[in-house]
Amino acid sequence: MWWNLDEVIVTENKELPLDWKALSPSGRVFVEIGFGSGEFLEYLAKTNPDVLVVGIEVSQCYASKGARLALAKGLGNIRIMHGDARFLLRHCFPPESVEHVFMNFPCPWPKTRHATRRVTVPIFADLLNYLLEPGGVFELVTDVDWYAQEASETISELGALDADPVETNPVRGCVTKYERKWKAMGKDTWRLILRKNGKVVPERGGEEGWPMECDKETRKTAGDVLAALKDAAGCGVGGKGHWVFRDAFISSDGIGIILVITADEGFEHHFYLKVIPNHRGITIKVDSVGHPYRTPAMRAALLHALDIASK
Repeated sequence: MWWNLDEVIVTENKELPLDWKALSPSGRVFVEIGFGSGEFLEYLAKTNPDVLVVGIEVSQCYASKGARLALAKGLGNIRIMHGDARFLLRHCFPPESVEHVFMNFPCPWPKTRHATRRVTVPIFADLLNYLLEPGGVFELVTDVDWYAQEASETISELGALDADPVETNPVRGCVTKYERKWKAMGKDTWRLILRKNGKVVPERGGEEGWPMECDKETRKTAGDVLAALKDAAGCGVGGKGHWVFRDAFISSDGIGIILVITADEGFEHHFYLKVIPNHRGITIKVDSVGHPYRTPAMRAALLHALDIASK
């Protein structure tokens, strides 16, 4: 069966940050970070039909599966975002717009060199403070006891969220496939709940709604532009993030495409720029494949391409 996944997946064509509350029947919004197979996401949507449930998944395969699941089950209160949650939650959500954030069995990143990827770092506490409404809840379930304790101490240290005592083997309304396998081996799980206690909201550092498609008068061909762009690199707008151009291709009808890799606040982005001939020069646009989001580094890469075309 064919599904129109764009009915569920939030794409780059949306003006960000989204007014998620306006999409919710009750104005209430839940978020699950890293929903994987979608079992818990489905449970949240079915048991809270008046709540908008937003699932964020870094895997494009799981993001597509989650969208198909929502359509197959007729769960119109699910929306999917594909990308790194650390970036998307900061730039795609207004401040204090989410009631409950769930994270089930994330990778604990035990090696020291990977420590910055954990939810236990202070920047994640700042993110939760920005995102959660007063009284809002962050719920972490893990199979690693030290991870729950470290998250409790680090996030509550900010002062904006209070931690409940860490629970061992909590009783939950939904037990995922991974959790069932873990418990079948006689192993424990832990749940941490933190509640936002006040209204301390940092300033959001989002991106304006700049165009992702621009025309440029030039005598250069698409091939000329791509040759000049290949392997070029630089910093994002305002010195935020980095970008680099990689492989380039030209079709038989003269349309060019080039891979761009960007990094913003730890969020790595892979997308394509199209270079299309027109009667006055060329059009340079961000291709929609992969659902790219506006970032300072993406904007800088696009501006660099336009600059190259005009020289």
